[in-house]
Amino acid sequence: MKNLLIILLLLFFHRVKAQNIDKQYDTCQYFAQYEGEWLYANNLDTVRIFFRKNRQYSINHNHYSDLLYGWHEYKQGNTIIESDYANRFIYLPFYIDSMISNRPSISLLNYDCTLANSNKLEGLITDFNQANEFHSVKTFMCGGGNFPIFMQWKQSFSENHGAMTGAFGMTLPREFILIKQ
Repeated sequence: MKNLLIILLLLFFHRVKAQNIDKQYDTCQYFAQYEGEWLYANNLDTVRIFFRKNRQYSINHNHYSDLLYGWHEYKQGNTIIESDYANRFIYLPFYIDSMISNRPSISLLNYDCTLANSNKLEGLITDFNQANEFHSVKTFMCGGGNFPIFMQWKQSFSENHGAMTGAFGMTLPREFILIKQ
């Protein structure tokens, strides 16, 4: 009887503790400095990327996080190759579980948000011309004073890229330098 009472008390306290677990946080106060327009121009190729920071909450995961969302436009001469740039001012919901349609083409995060590592971001970009497949992105920011001026952009894709869709390669250049506008 004594053992049963101890087990019931342990289960009760475990349940109370589980209900009072603090929400998880993955926020980064340094994202705001990257907001705005960035530009790469080389001969006829032009890439414009617009970044916005968004703090969001996932009900499904009980988790707050900050992401740097982006919209891009890729032009060769005056011809737009791919773009979702016109959507850069769309509403970004606080509850991320409801964000299904009109998702930005770029999402970046910082796995170690410290001042020393705030210039390194990783994430994904959607390649519209390659069956909307995702490419991995790694960026490195170089700053002047407290603000970034240059962003080194590198993207890649997995070896099985296009295996089911017939997509081949990447639309954007694999690597380029963006300049803050």
